[in-house]
Amino acid sequence: MTTTDRTQAQGALRGVQVLDFGQYIPGPMLGMLLSDQGADVIKVERPGGDPARSEPAFATWNRGKRSVVLDLKTPEGQAAAQALAKKSDIVIENYRPGVADRLGIGYSALSKDNPRLLYCSIPGFGEDSPHRNERGWEGIVSASTGVYQHVDGADEPLFLPLPAASTFAAIVASVSVTMALVARDRTGKGQRIEVPMHSAMFSAIGRHLVKLYDINPPDMFDLPRNVMSHQYMCADGRYFQSHGMYQRFVSQLMAAANRPEWIEDLEDLYGAEVAPETVAMWKDRFEKMFLERTAKEWEDAIAESDGVGTICKTVDEWLVHEHAIAGKMVTEVDDAQYGRMKQPGVQVRLRGTPGAIQGRAPKLGEHTSEILDEVDNAPGRPVTYPDGEENIMSALEGIRVLDLCIVLAGPTCGRTLGEFGADIIKIDDPSRPYDIAGNTDVNRGKRSIQINLKTKEGLEVFYKLLETADVVVENNRKSSLARLGISYEEMKKRKPDIILASLNAFGYDGPWAERPGWEQLAQATSGIQVRRGGRDSAPKLLPYPMNDYGTGLMGAYAVALAVHERNRTGKGQSVDSGLALTAGLLQSPFFLDYDGYERDEPEGLGVRGLSAKSRLYAASDGWMYFHCPSDEAWKRLAALSEFSELADGDDEALAQSLAQVLAGKPRAEWEMLINPTGVSVIANRMVEDFRDDADIRKAGLIVGRDHPGFGQADHLGTVAKLSETPMQIGRPTPLLGAETDEILSEAGYTGEQIESLKLSGAVVQHQR
Repeated sequence: MTTTDRTQAQGALRGVQVLDFGQYIPGPMLGMLLSDQGADVIKVERPGGDPARSEPAFATWNRGKRSVVLDLKTPEGQAAAQALAKKSDIVIENYRPGVADRLGIGYSALSKDNPRLLYCSIPGFGEDSPHRNERGWEGIVSASTGVYQHVDGADEPLFLPLPAASTFAAIVASVSVTMALVARDRTGKGQRIEVPMHSAMFSAIGRHLVKLYDINPPDMFDLPRNVMSHQYMCADGRYFQSHGMYQRFVSQLMAAANRPEWIEDLEDLYGAEVAPETVAMWKDRFEKMFLERTAKEWEDAIAESDGVGTICKTVDEWLVHEHAIAGKMVTEVDDAQYGRMKQPGVQVRLRGTPGAIQGRAPKLGEHTSEILDEVDNAPGRPVTYPDGEENIMSALEGIRVLDLCIVLAGPTCGRTLGEFGADIIKIDDPSRPYDIAGNTDVNRGKRSIQINLKTKEGLEVFYKLLETADVVVENNRKSSLARLGISYEEMKKRKPDIILASLNAFGYDGPWAERPGWEQLAQATSGIQVRRGGRDSAPKLLPYPMNDYGTGLMGAYAVALAVHERNRTGKGQSVDSGLALTAGLLQSPFFLDYDGYERDEPEGLGVRGLSAKSRLYAASDGWMYFHCPSDEAWKRLAALSEFSELADGDDEALAQSLAQVLAGKPRAEWEMLINPTGVSVIANRMVEDFRDDADIRKAGLIVGRDHPGFGQADHLGTVAKLSETPMQIGRPTPLLGAETDEILSEAGYTGEQIESLKLSGAVVQHQR
């Protein structure tokens, strides 16, 4: 696309007007996600512009928008902003609490003149947090949510340069805003939405929040899975991420390795007690085996055998990879400042109303005259959505979802739809192993029925349930449903307005669409593992399965978009996304390239932060994150006696000097002393440090409940606040098949027919 042309919006959000007051990453990224699906996003900037304009990735976070400069500290600027809001559907801001009100653009002021307004606030911390009034810098929020962990027993925590908190805030907000839009389709009412960055990060922590008090379940990631799923050095010194942690993948890997004699012995280890010596023996065998070939030879051989694995690549390699390009995970935008620039592609694919990047990021104030002229002279925007008057408690009230998903990403999508009010029927596969911790996390709020879809009778049950369904969610390889006889085309014949949401590892476009994959492979192929471990060391995984949870949330975003479209047109469609797409979004500051770009970014196990003024330091009682946002704040800090003699010179010398000073007091004292200067410090905490935090429990971010068959358990609560259609935690995770009889009875089966289905093996009675 050229530097001046904008595409004609065709996505599900066409006709939706967004007013984006966001700065830095979370607010602008939300605006980008909405723009990519067809919304007209007006970026409101202060006279000096968004401070993030100095970052190359500003071109990603603000693509497809129009820019207007308003000084919200003047009556004229506030009046113009209020006039724009009067004609808007959605407002985005990511100020600290109270700032928007002081600038005349708070929810109470704007909603008086526009009761249909959806107002999304993305502060750093939620209203129940003692840090509510602190600035929500990325490093500060990440430190408070266990992102900076100690790796491989190291004494010092490892900094993560990816903006995880900002990204998850934008992702959760995209789901919440679109769900509120779906609710408005039915009620005609606007509402206020709050998605604190700190709260949103709990969505990424996920299963790491689960604690089972009454049982000690087996570790699903223990041997032999941790031998099958591991990074191995190859003959060329490159690392290869092998996966296939389930028993059925043993034969495929051994076929690729020409080791058929190992198949039976390795398969026999699954479900058995395995001695440490046996673990060491198999790890040694695999290490020697992978050294026999180059990483590329292994990738090709394992793919040919239908196995699971990929090379641990750098981000540069992924940006030019044939699948990333063919799958449109990498796109090019002709930016006004940088020229042809590689960026992450459109994150969710709606096949009936495909989104598209509407243009490059705007120059500062580029559209000011045009936008202000629209305020003064343009007629009111025609309403293109229904004028509903329903009274509903939840955005998806009355929507029924059939959830066919496994592991984390897909079930997270189903759980999220349930949190917004949908009735979720979880169709479980009787042959799959049961991960208690994972299920506690992602399958609450659902009812479970076990169906063997490989039987004729089981397939008939599925299609009977489809008659009353609105959405089907699945996370298989591209052609898996077709092989079972439940492709989108077959579903559509029986239910023309059905919405099918599909999630997988590598997306549904490009040559790898049929490849199996998990979280580890998305991290490996996209450059995340190499960035974390360093190019001269072994690759390292993220502290949490962020691609899984991010993709599950993106799936819910896609479903909400499709439901909104169906509310307007009556038409269903298929929608999809993939873990590797989310990996690009998570890396947005680095997932770019252009002529003259020099890649000089933090990577490796020695990284503690971005600079001496934004990094991890050890206080006398533990680690904390220190962030200085401006020269003015630094001057105020330097005026304190403790910091009056900091070393001059380069960044490294300053870091050493600061480290010596900060080691002298405990973290709580530093917070009281430093934070009033405008420099921010906060304790670096792990999950075990905040699991029982009263404020986190009060905010509902971690909840404890009694689960059928497993007793008391902690797990994730709800993370976004919606004033009119609040999220709901839903019922505890059911035992497998616990609601089989109930669901079949609702579908019209008699007791005799239900017993016949059980005898045939089409459905399976609930089991622990």
